[in-house]
Amino acid sequence: MIIDGHAHLYPNESAQYVIDRFTDLHKMEPRSGIGKGTVIDLEDKMKKANTDYTVVANFAPLKGLYKTNEWTLNTCRYNKGLIPLVSVHPDMPLDVIEGYFRDGACGIKMHNGIQGFEPTEPGLKAMYKYCSDNNIPITFHCGETSRVHLNEFTDIDYIVDAVKANPGITFVLTHIAAGEPEVIEEIADKYQNVIFDTSIVLTGEHCIHRIHNNCWEDDNFACSFIRRIGCNRFAFGSDYPFGNPVSDIRRIKEMGFNREEIDLILGENTRQLYQLR
Repeated sequence: MIIDGHAHLYPNESAQYVIDRFTDLHKMEPRSGIGKGTVIDLEDKMKKANTDYTVVANFAPLKGLYKTNEWTLNTCRYNKGLIPLVSVHPDMPLDVIEGYFRDGACGIKMHNGIQGFEPTEPGLKAMYKYCSDNNIPITFHCGETSRVHLNEFTDIDYIVDAVKANPGITFVLTHIAAGEPEVIEEIADKYQNVIFDTSIVLTGEHCIHRIHNNCWEDDNFACSFIRRIGCNRFAFGSDYPFGNPVSDIRRIKEMGFNREEIDLILGENTRQLYQLR
């Protein structure tokens, strides 16, 4: 089973506009491999890569938050193989969050830099408790994927504060927690409730300009490092449309992992996380 644990989708009529705005804001310098951000384009890539599921990790600032969540849930409901995450805000009532999960949400995605609030904001306490009580994972955007630093809310120190305060929740730290090996080792050692998502850092194709440590370009280093931490702690994510799942999956398969390790990274860890069949 192959599962892409990190992708973004947009309505057909606004997909290109959103991608253009986002890549311009972050100075990403989009290249030819960048996706279109539409369901049809993603499904084509899923077919080419033999992907069984893709986790749609959409998010939005407060102005568009509710609309984005509803669109994500509806889109995933009517498209086989798409797994929806919803986004939250400190001012969002708990009963709204509970309603999202009754409607099919499988987890929460937080991009605190774009959304503009700290991960430990007091207004999120009820949400964290709900996730802990119901075994709901939370995915955090970590660091920056390119050269723009909007604010400190996605810095790993802020994220770790939320992880430490909520040991009953499994947290997915995207972009391998911003990709600094020493930091990753420290987090992995201290917090067993963390999984690292490979998006943008461990990539087979640079669809955007990236700023992560270049050690991840070396297959031997990446393979041995992941093995040392534990292949059960890493999960494949492409960050489509900003990454290409086809080339990313190809690279992971060819890096030197054995079959069991490949199965864990490319699917099993994420399957267990979201309790997928």
